Amino acid sequence: MMKQLLVAIAFCPLFCLGQKEDNNWISGLCIYGLPDTFKINHIQFDGDTFQATLVYKSIPIFVALGIISDSSGNLQCYTNGVHIYNSNHEVMQNGDNFQSTTQFPYGYPATQAVIILPLPDTQNVYLMLDGVHKDISTDIITERLRYSVIDMSFNNGLGKVTQKKATIENSTDTLNVGLLTAVRHGNGKDWWVITTKYESNIHRKYLVTGNGIQFHDDQIIGDTVYNGVGYAAFSPDGKWFARYFIYGTTSNPKMASYLYRFDRCTGQLSSPLRKKYYAPDYRGGVAFSPNSRFLYVANYTKIYQYDMEASDVLASEQLVAQYDSFLDDNGVPTRFFGLWLAPDNKIYGTVPGFNTRYLHVIDQPNLPGDSCNVIQHGILLPVDNIGTLPNVPYFRLYATDTPCDSMVSTKAPHRLPDIRMQSMPNPASERILVQFGQLLPVGSKLVFSDVAGKAIFNREVGGMSETSLDVSDIHAGVYLITLRPSGLAPLSIKAVITH
Repeated sequence: MMKQLLVAIAFCPLFCLGQKEDNNWISGLCIYGLPDTFKINHIQFDGDTFQATLVYKSIPIFVALGIISDSSGNLQCYTNGVHIYNSNHEVMQNGDNFQSTTQFPYGYPATQAVIILPLPDTQNVYLMLDGVHKDISTDIITERLRYSVIDMSFNNGLGKVTQKKATIENSTDTLNVGLLTAVRHGNGKDWWVITTKYESNIHRKYLVTGNGIQFHDDQIIGDTVYNGVGYAAFSPDGKWFARYFIYGTTSNPKMASYLYRFDRCTGQLSSPLRKKYYAPDYRGGVAFSPNSRFLYVANYTKIYQYDMEASDVLASEQLVAQYDSFLDDNGVPTRFFGLWLAPDNKIYGTVPGFNTRYLHVIDQPNLPGDSCNVIQHGILLPVDNIGTLPNVPYFRLYATDTPCDSMVSTKAPHRLPDIRMQSMPNPASERILVQFGQLLPVGSKLVFSDVAGKAIFNREVGGMSETSLDVSDIHAGVYLITLRPSGLAPLSIKAVITH
C-alpha cells in the first residue's frame, strides 16, 4: 500500500494542479452556396461556469473538431480537420492543408476524425492524429492514420507544426472514418488510441508516450464495426468503451451501440455487447456519466440510460428523454445527435443535420432514470452550430490503483527487432507450429483466443524459439494467436482452423 501511495504522490505534481485541458470548446457552422463568411462559438468552462462567446472569425467547422488547452485552461490550438488554428483563431505556422481545401471548404465532415493529445514528459508539445482521406464510391474512409507534432513554444506561444503528416508504423490498412478516441494509460502518463480496420471487428491500438506514437496491437473481438457516422467514448474511470453509429444506406439505415470492458494497463478489450436500434431513429452518440455509473445513448428522437453496474447492462435500459417536437427559429427540429461529458460534469448534446443555435443538457447525469434531468434545447449559443462537439479525452484520470508493469518506465513497450511470429500450416487442422525468430525472454506467454477475445488456452514460452499447438479438438473457425514477450509489446496473428 505504501508503495502505491508513493507512486500516486510521484505522479500528482504532473496532474493535480491542472486537468483543464478540455476547458475550451469551439463550434460553428458550415454554409453551402453562401458567401465565405463564418462566425464561431468559443465555449469556456471554469468550474461549474459555462460561458459561450461569439468570435468574428471566418472559420468553417463541419463536425470534425480536435482541440486542446494547457493544464491551466488556456486555449492552445484547435483544428477543423483541414487547418490548425492558434489561440488567436488564425492558421498556425505550417498548420494548413491537412485535407483538400477544394474538396472540404467547410471543414472535414466526419465525427471524431482528428484528436490532439499532450505529448507525455513534455511541456506544451502536442501530437495531432488524423487520417489520410479517401473516397470509395459514396463512402468516406481513412486510408491510413498519421501524426503531426505541434510545439507551442514557437511564435510567442502561438505555436508551430514542427512535424507534419508523419507516417505511423503499421498504419497503412484502410480504417473506418472517424470515431478516433483516446484514454489515459494505467501508468497515468501515456495514452491509448483506438480505431478499427475498415468494416471489421479488428480493433487497432496505438500507444502515445514521450517517444511519440507506436503501434501496439490488433485485437479481434465482438461484432463487425461498420463504417458510419456517430461517436465513441471511454468512461471517465477508463474501464468501459462505447460506440454508437449509423451505417448502411440512406434507404436502409442501420444503427447500433457497441460496448466493451477495457484494461488501461494492457489495452485489451473484453466482454463485448451490441444493441441494435431501428428506423426511423438513426443518428446519435454516446457519453458516460462523471461517476462512470451510467451510459447515455442518443438515438435521434430518444435518449436512453444504461446502468453499468447492472448484472445485465442492456436490460437496464431506461428511456430518459423523447424529442418534444420543438423547432428553432429556422424551423429546424432539435432532435438528438452527439453527446459529450463536459468539465462542469454535465453532458451536452447537439442537433443532427442542420445549423442551429441550440444544445441539449443532461443536468444530473450521475442520477438514475428521469432524475438525470434531460433539458432539451436548454442552451442557446451566440451563433449556429452544425452538430460539432470537441473530440477530447477525459483528462482527470490518473494512474491505476494497482500499478501497471510499465509504471517504472515512461517509455512505451518496445519490440526487439528480431522477434517475429509466424505459424504453419495456416489453415491448420491438427497442429500449428509457431516460430518466434529468437529465444524469448523468461516469463513470455502465448495466448490462443477466439474472435470474441476469450482465451481458449495459454502457455509459457519463455526461453523458446518455437512451439507446437495441438488444435485437433478446437472447432473450425478463425482464432487469434497472441505472443506476450515479457516486458515487450505483444504480437498477434490470425489462425484458421479447418476439420
